[in-house]
Amino acid sequence: PPFAHENDDIYTNLTKYGLAPGSTLDQGYEPFANPGNEFIGATLRVWDPNVRPAVSNQWNLTLQYQLDKTTTVQAAYVGQRATHLMVPMPYDQGVLNANGTVSPTEYLEGNPTLLNEIGQISGTASVGNQDYDGLQMQVRKHLSSGLEYTVAYTYSKCMTNNMGYYGQGGQASQSNWYYQNIYDAAAEWGPCDYDATHNFVANVVYDLPFGRGRQFGNNMSKAMDYVMGGWEAAGILSLHTGFAMTIGAGDASGTNSRGPRADCISPVTIYGTQNSPASVGNGYQWFSADSFAQPVEGTFGSCGVGTVRGPGLSTFDLNLTKNFKVTEHQTINLRADFLNLTNTPILNSPNTGVSPTLGLLNSDNAFSAREVQFALKYIF
Repeated sequence: PPFAHENDDIYTNLTKYGLAPGSTLDQGYEPFANPGNEFIGATLRVWDPNVRPAVSNQWNLTLQYQLDKTTTVQAAYVGQRATHLMVPMPYDQGVLNANGTVSPTEYLEGNPTLLNEIGQISGTASVGNQDYDGLQMQVRKHLSSGLEYTVAYTYSKCMTNNMGYYGQGGQASQSNWYYQNIYDAAAEWGPCDYDATHNFVANVVYDLPFGRGRQFGNNMSKAMDYVMGGWEAAGILSLHTGFAMTIGAGDASGTNSRGPRADCISPVTIYGTQNSPASVGNGYQWFSADSFAQPVEGTFGSCGVGTVRGPGLSTFDLNLTKNFKVTEHQTINLRADFLNLTNTPILNSPNTGVSPTLGLLNSDNAFSAREVQFALKYIF
């Protein structure tokens, strides 16, 4: 950049595209559709000349207290401020005037000929910002008497004015990639696409104290030890609230917006997974679709970014392991893993574009349910 130049050519059935037939790769890029003016229909990829490297500042304050020899409890405040993050900028977007009319983009207002010839402008600018504040609490027991565990809870808030080029994470909508109005970046400030207000994770590993050489049943017979002894159990409980979603719509502004949003016409109702009104044969409504509408022509959508929360997560994974002692140096290990033991639905994002299926969750919005796997291992 800024002098990169790219051309495309198709070497099969060229007459279909109005190009010279019979071209081969060794002839290079000779047969273009518009010889003499390669700007017609072109995509201009441009960079802001003031692009700067991203800057991330992080800080934290942590207090830890030891309850006993193996157990600690701690609380921490964690903060982050990031600036100059890369943002996609479609510089060909027009300007929506107060009277509803549209003026050409400010970035090519001095070159109307070029503006009328090109297809679009894909720009890049380092104008993204991000803030994070979190309260992180943890109770941890280090291994003793065959038991160890960690219980962690985070209450946090992450805010940004752009999800970035590759931000299709969590339950984010693709409309987050671009500003609704590139001349009003402040209107894009909202929750990060991976922002979860509450996040709870607990894990435990316990070497059960039963069997020969253990606290209980030290003198049991070998036959009984094969049944009762050598057991280990472990589990992971994961709970978090839903990610922020942005409700998209068609571009009613007339500015060629690539990130248009819906109009918010009433408070949204989150039905959830248990009491949602089912749509027969198609799934059920996660939130009220009648809370949103297509914007009026000549206006931008009134909804902000991340105004609706998607489904959260609630899963419990269990592991059971049985160790059979063959000799002092040989052990047979039998393991069973139960992923999502309770078979709780793991839901993705409902449909987030203004349409007849807005807010709908169906089979395409869910991941695999409970999985059980077994393993046998011989250790020597």
